[in-house]
Amino acid sequence: MSLDPDLQRLLQAMPTEFTVPVDWVAARAAAKAVEPMLAGPRGPAPVHAVRSRRIDGAGGPLELRVYYPAGAPAMTVIHFHGGGWTLGDLDTCDHTVRKMCNGLDAIVVSCTYRKAPEHPFPAAFDDALAQTRWVLAHVAELGGDPQRVVIAGDSAGGNLITAVTIALRDQGRRDMAALSQPLPSLRAQLVMYPGVDVRPSARQTASFYDDLDPSLPVAAIAECIAAYVQNGEVDDWRASPLAADDLSLLPPALVVVLTVDPLRDQGVAYAARLRQAGVPCELLEFPHLTHGFMHIAELVPAAARAFDQVLERFEQFAGLGARP
Repeated sequence: MSLDPDLQRLLQAMPTEFTVPVDWVAARAAAKAVEPMLAGPRGPAPVHAVRSRRIDGAGGPLELRVYYPAGAPAMTVIHFHGGGWTLGDLDTCDHTVRKMCNGLDAIVVSCTYRKAPEHPFPAAFDDALAQTRWVLAHVAELGGDPQRVVIAGDSAGGNLITAVTIALRDQGRRDMAALSQPLPSLRAQLVMYPGVDVRPSARQTASFYDDLDPSLPVAAIAECIAAYVQNGEVDDWRASPLAADDLSLLPPALVVVLTVDPLRDQGVAYAARLRQAGVPCELLEFPHLTHGFMHIAELVPAAARAFDQVLERFEQFAGLGARP
């Protein structure tokens, strides 16, 4: 499978050597160092406003960053970044979230979480669930419509949002049984090249065996999983949403996968499970791009076109294209 020529040149200009054991402090520093380059030569795209919020989480305060579009927002997006549960923060994904804010005419609430290996599973899940619940409870205060809230995440962020949607569904069932007032529901989920299965069996797929993505070797995935799930809870659906017995009554999902990505088959399997459970789901696959393509949209024209296509399709899929 050939990669887009511009992407291939970028990867050759940014050689990355993966070594075990991983020095996570050095890896985080390296990720921070490339932030200015990923924003492109023009720098981060302007949005109408950016505001910071701090909320209480199970492990301490959690930082949120809220991005506002010009004009009335079409939706509110709760966004979780990737990074193998070990890397990334609000700054790392800033340029990507800005593009999402402008492309969807959306309020985007950018969320981060405690990182492994210092904070292993379920810390990231607990933080993601706490933030999602907070946004759903305060969306009107943030300027959004409680009936027009969606959730989005890529890679490890895709893992977190798929687990969070299961937890929220189950909480809603408990609220109904107790005649409590449930939180507003999520309108849809945008699940981008997710890692939804950390069980060893998930590495026995064709996309893992092929190991074709130069940006994400399977050895790196194994190290991230080991750092995140340190106590062997790989069958827990909060770590492996694909292991959940029941995926019914979840928000409709647009699932994005890359042909060369080792995680590709997991995303395809998740989409299939949703359809089997009666959840509206659409699968969108790109053959010539690599894991994390949306973050290099300012550097690779094919990645920019693909990101625009994802946002346009999600807007249509969620039925939120027209502003209220």
